[in-house]
Amino acid sequence: MGAGSFVGRVGGLAVALGIGAAIVAGAGVAVADDGGSSSETASTSVSTTTKTVADSRPTRPAAEETDQDKPDAGTRPARKRHKLSLDKPAAKADKADKADKAPKAEADEPDAAPEPVTEPQAAPEDTPTAVVGKPTAVAEPAAVEAEEDEPDTPVRATTTLFHRLAAEHADVDADQDPALPALASLVMSVVTAGREATNETPTSVGDVTTTSRADGYPIPTGVTVEEVHPPLLWLQKIPVVGTFIVTPIVSALHAIPLVGDFLQPIIGFPIDHFAPPGAPQAKSYRVTSFDGTEIFVNFMPSLVYDELGQAPTVLDGPGLGLPGPTTLNLRYDSLLPHDVIGIGLLREQGYNVVSWDPRGEWRSGGRMQLQSPDYEGRDISSIISWLAARPDVALDGINDPKIGMVGASYGGGIQLATAAIDHRIDAIVPTIAWNSLTDVLFPREAVRSGWATLLSSVLVLTLSRPNERILPAAIGGILFGTVKQSDIDLLNDRGYADQLGDITTPTLLFQGTVDTLFTLDQADANAKALIAAGTTTKVVWYCGGHGACVSTRNDGQLVIDRTLAWLDHYVKDDPTADTGPQFEWTDQNGEWYSSDTYPVATTGTPLTGERTDPKTIPFVPFIGGSGPQPRVIFSGLLGIVLGLPSAAPALNAVNLEVPAATEVTHIVGAPELTLTYSGTGTARHVYAQIVDDKTRLVLGNQATPIPVVLDGQTHTVTYSLEQVAHTLQPGQSVTVQIVTSTIDFLNFYSWGRIDVEGMSVSLPTLAANAVQETVAA
Repeated sequence: MGAGSFVGRVGGLAVALGIGAAIVAGAGVAVADDGGSSSETASTSVSTTTKTVADSRPTRPAAEETDQDKPDAGTRPARKRHKLSLDKPAAKADKADKADKAPKAEADEPDAAPEPVTEPQAAPEDTPTAVVGKPTAVAEPAAVEAEEDEPDTPVRATTTLFHRLAAEHADVDADQDPALPALASLVMSVVTAGREATNETPTSVGDVTTTSRADGYPIPTGVTVEEVHPPLLWLQKIPVVGTFIVTPIVSALHAIPLVGDFLQPIIGFPIDHFAPPGAPQAKSYRVTSFDGTEIFVNFMPSLVYDELGQAPTVLDGPGLGLPGPTTLNLRYDSLLPHDVIGIGLLREQGYNVVSWDPRGEWRSGGRMQLQSPDYEGRDISSIISWLAARPDVALDGINDPKIGMVGASYGGGIQLATAAIDHRIDAIVPTIAWNSLTDVLFPREAVRSGWATLLSSVLVLTLSRPNERILPAAIGGILFGTVKQSDIDLLNDRGYADQLGDITTPTLLFQGTVDTLFTLDQADANAKALIAAGTTTKVVWYCGGHGACVSTRNDGQLVIDRTLAWLDHYVKDDPTADTGPQFEWTDQNGEWYSSDTYPVATTGTPLTGERTDPKTIPFVPFIGGSGPQPRVIFSGLLGIVLGLPSAAPALNAVNLEVPAATEVTHIVGAPELTLTYSGTGTARHVYAQIVDDKTRLVLGNQATPIPVVLDGQTHTVTYSLEQVAHTLQPGQSVTVQIVTSTIDFLNFYSWGRIDVEGMSVSLPTLAANAVQETVAA
């Protein structure tokens, strides 16, 4: 979501101001789209090689699914809660214990016996024991057909570096250059920004083979896989010209944010011409998911392998509306360099990196379901099983690769959705993810119109194929402030909040202090649910996310350092990798602090303030209201886009001045506001924000909706505000404002007046001895 809004933010703002015709029309197109299932045939000239990473047992056919159906013939498996051990060690949980925990139950499907094309695999003489750590080397004989008496759970024979390189070299020699008519599809591929650029009818499409489990979704043990051959890849194979002219151009394109990701299915990855024969090269594949939907996947090999020619793997999820990242050699993320670790750095540190186009976006089939464990989560589970069969992927055990996940926004949510149903994942690092999309888009029944329209614009402009009810619900909420209960139920049904207790994977949560979409409250809810379940959890609040840092600069160093330490400790099983204290945060000055526990105990004396003078203010859209914050123009192009919904001091406001601090005071957590009011009109919310009197910046750029009833009667309500991380020096103070209009909740259907008869606030503070300063390494 964060990076995806780079595409559609400006168009979305126009809709927020009432100019919604383009999105309404786009929604009609999206609703009319049948979703592009994996079985549809597209006329292209892209060459593919079909492989089935599976045993010889019959596979079950993919169930035909309508857009509104639940998985597995319209019956959603019952969500099961699993009691988790509260005394698990800080190190990675035992894989055998994780295997006993499984996601939701799956309805039985009739067996069938299609005949997929199977990939020749080495058949080990003995079945290696599933153990945590490096697998035992097994000599790999010549490739033979899988025998009918193969064990129920397929076993991948580990290989020496020599055998692995030989096998890779054989595959390279077997590749055929795509036919020259592939050039004819280039223009149409560019027009559609690469979406479906590589679709064609698979040589063989089979459902994943699964091992049935009575207590949850089965873990896939065989997946139909097709290698994709980009139509212009052959240009890099032209002697001399390809090596010294074409490949450098391809490398340069891949270094440009978004451009290389869009063009990758056409131009391919840059070839390493000077690598030893048979050395792993980056390639793309189509992986068939549980329901026959094809997921477009990129595999980018590590630059460091062990003596077996293997490396652990990291899955890198993209933001909303974006294809899977393919910046092969960049050490920092090309679009969000201060929020997410780069693919190049992960490869340097000894990790294979895998990215993908999420369901319903770009080259992947199906309909987007907003990172539902029932859909997108199971897509990733199929990818994991495919990785377990690759000879260059290190294993923890049978069908269990050493694997972690990173990614921001939409790429953060998928980590929680997947870890809830697949316990093979060793570590996740969800960055600026959400807890509940209902609470995000409709907090306290207010409509977050700014971000809702921007995200809707992204879906329309990138030709995404969301569930057919998502765009109409967003548009109805934006324009009229009303949403059907059935659409709210859909958001809740597709969510993972009620399954966080199923997660056993060690989790590092990054959340932005200036994120106006997925606020600190979202990470707080995730963290508390994980900690309550006994899951190893760490929380970092940093200046970034869906917003703009206007009071300080985030260089991303701590984010990258903590990410690598988390992956090394829990994926590589490196006990020397220090993951640091449980909670780290930065204030508005860029200073870092930490606590050994989360949530941090607010043991300091709270700062309080009160106002008893009545004041009346009218409801006027935009004029005199909060935001946008003009200082975001100094945050760079992306900062401007992400910072548009930022709150700012308002003129049409009721002010409560809080007494100045008498000592260094850390305000960390959620302030509490009590409001006494009356009034008349159609408005159903006012908004509260806290302004730093020294800098004239709103803390965290946040405005919090406060529900009101304007029936002429006097009411008193108490609500928490959005969480903040702020430091006051002696003599510094803040002012609480009640406003009737703010840029992130802008609407044109709220009118009337409100009489604020009194208000008070309590700001949570930390005792000085509860805070340690942290130095970003």
